Amino acid sequence: MEELDRLENRATWKTFLPAFLALAGGFAMLGLRLEMGSGFISDTALMMLALACYILGGLFQLTNLYAPSSMAEKIGYFGAALGVFFNLSSWLVRWVNAYDHEISVMRASGNMAKPWVFRYIPFANLYDLSLAFAFGAGMATLFFSGRRSFRTLAAFTLPLAALILTLARFIGGEFIELPPVLDSYWRPIHVGDASLSYGVALVCFGVAVMYLLKDGIKVEAMAIWSSIFGIAVIGTVSKFSVFTQFAYRSGLFVPAGDGKKPFNAPFRLEVPYVGPALAVAGFLLLGSAIAFVLYLYQQNEAAKKYGHYLLRAALAAQLISVALLVVGLQDNASVPARLQAQLQNDPSQYVTAGKDMADGQQLSVQEMQQMTPRQFEQMGRQYVQGSGDKMFLSLGANPVEVSALITALVATFFVIFFSIRTGKLRERLPSLEALDSLMYKTACLAFAGLAMLLITGAIWANESWGRPWGFDSKETGALIAWLTYAAFLHTRIARGWRGRSSAYFAIVGFLLVIFTYLGVSYLLKGLHSYA
Repeated sequence: MEELDRLENRATWKTFLPAFLALAGGFAMLGLRLEMGSGFISDTALMMLALACYILGGLFQLTNLYAPSSMAEKIGYFGAALGVFFNLSSWLVRWVNAYDHEISVMRASGNMAKPWVFRYIPFANLYDLSLAFAFGAGMATLFFSGRRSFRTLAAFTLPLAALILTLARFIGGEFIELPPVLDSYWRPIHVGDASLSYGVALVCFGVAVMYLLKDGIKVEAMAIWSSIFGIAVIGTVSKFSVFTQFAYRSGLFVPAGDGKKPFNAPFRLEVPYVGPALAVAGFLLLGSAIAFVLYLYQQNEAAKKYGHYLLRAALAAQLISVALLVVGLQDNASVPARLQAQLQNDPSQYVTAGKDMADGQQLSVQEMQQMTPRQFEQMGRQYVQGSGDKMFLSLGANPVEVSALITALVATFFVIFFSIRTGKLRERLPSLEALDSLMYKTACLAFAGLAMLLITGAIWANESWGRPWGFDSKETGALIAWLTYAAFLHTRIARGWRGRSSAYFAIVGFLLVIFTYLGVSYLLKGLHSYA
């Protein structure tokens, strides 16, 4: 058996052939786009094809975990290859589309100059970064799962790549006016390195989860952490209103005109039934977590049984909540009237909106302190008078919140999925030694990639802002993530920590990467808020 495993893990040129074909195919699509012009398939359509392939590949690999089948394994593997192909094609075609868009704008204004082609490489905003992040994750998955014993890796990583593309879909692919600070040859170097490093970190996270499952960690322990994550997501969306007011309020858009992405309005509108449904889901997750704690620390079998019941009920509540949210965000009937009624019931929302507007004007701390609540309220009322009848609901107005809720739902689903025939699942995973080795290799790559990210970022920042480091929120987040992977390697090399200890480091490191990727852009202010 060991000899068979050794032969299956031997790398040959055929091992990496699908990855090279996906890369070659992506550049072939670029050539076709240049040859056929604007009539070629859109980059958004190619992104959706990549999303479908990642989902398909992940589903077949999950099926293969419980019902081994060479056909399911091959479909899952080549589904991943197709996903990488469409993902790269989308990114490359978007590059050409961005260039053509800028040319058309320049010609319309009478400017006949020819812009620098690398100025429009798709690394301008979070949509572009998400495309590249998903590609990095898909490519790393394809590369490491080339060995047959690691084909199951795709079952843990492709769903995450699909979630990243789902976020991109909600963000929207509208082109933006490139901020002057981004017009630098360091942008493709710095952001390209970030995308690939994040992708490798995602694979390292997937391997860590596989290791913990293989090592016999109880699914109930995983359920506690997934429930805590779900509760945190539900509790923080809609500015903490779900648990405090049993209401979910969605962001609103105001049309920008000329085909540009709409502006975010400073007001939020309550979506009917979503808040109570999310609150119920949160309380069910809390109940399941408490039940599983009782089971793990008091060996209470009854608590274990009820914990699984509550977890399944929480999954159903999460499904209903997300469905109600998606349907509610498609309903734009009487949005102005609903907003007026909401503001009449709670006029303090004018003040909140006014503060957001003043904050967006980049006023100093002293100027903000000098403004009174009455002034903030007046700003909010003037905004409603001028744009209240234009506001509308959209999934794109809440991309991170919707994606976070879907991610929490998927986390609950996977824990329930892992609780089914867990012994059979563990048998199908690679050996602990093989998983530990792959986790170490991917952590080394993530560490090196994040180090290059910090170095190139410092050089670029010095050129753009006159200083290499300023403790900006994204800079600090990237540094903490890099230090986490440094701790992973230090404890392994100096202290001999392996196995579960390394897996926990890998999981924490990836969560910090995700916070750097998303949290800075939507939760914290800073110089990197555009991406």
